[in-house]
Amino acid sequence: MRKLATILTTLLFLIAMAPAASAGGNGWHDDRYSYGSVKVSSDRRHITVCNTSTDDIEVWAEYATSFLLMHTVKGEKGGDCEKDTVIFGYITVFKLCNRPRDGVKECNPSIWIKR
Repeated sequence: MRKLATILTTLLFLIAMAPAASAGGNGWHDDRYSYGSVKVSSDRRHITVCNTSTDDIEVWAEYATSFLLMHTVKGEKGGDCEKDTVIFGYITVFKLCNRPRDGVKECNPSIWIKR
């Protein structure tokens, strides 16, 4: 029982410490770093990821939907953006990830969308 309480407390702490997403009429976004950005529309059905770097850094967004499906959308190199649309349900959580050409995958903290 003590282990379960510790796990639940840690989980609640991590959720509370997650960065707040920008919300409102423009949706949610994460653009804290110069290598890329991700934006979720206000209706939570569209996601756009952009690779704003001209170097060899890969940029993508990982997201999950209300139907518990996980997806990835990759931004092409050199300032291009890629879009994805959710047909069933809506986007509930997303995060921006990157990897230098010969490096290790790094992801920003997940942003949970709450209404």
